[in-house]
Amino acid sequence: MRTLILAVAGCFVSLALAGDKIEPGKTVTWTGWFSNLDCAVSRAKAGIFTETNPDCAEQSIRKGQPPVFISEQAKAIFLVKDYAGVMEDLGYHMEIQARLSDDAKSLNIVSTKRLEYQGTACSRRKPAAKK
Repeated sequence: MRTLILAVAGCFVSLALAGDKIEPGKTVTWTGWFSNLDCAVSRAKAGIFTETNPDCAEQSIRKGQPPVFISEQAKAIFLVKDYAGVMEDLGYHMEIQARLSDDAKSLNIVSTKRLEYQGTACSRRKPAAKK
């Protein structure tokens, strides 16, 4: 099952990158969000490259789903390799510096910076009522 998921993700990421001028092996600085593969792929198919539910992503990653990065600039998703901080960064709008793999389907994270916590929509505080 995991092999099938990775194959589907690889095909989708390739399609997402088809019109982009992303250079394999290049180091990039992008903003976006960490998520899990299923949530990110389903949203990307609809052309949505924004945050996903961090609680759902955490549960899915713990169950074996590969983590991904949703890039605002590339309008694509990338598999995340060897980054231990993914779970702690779920729910945050992030700025990352990363090196693209030779096939430009995955990222090796070099550095990260948290920009803003967004979390799940239902957990965000509602503005105080005006009197």
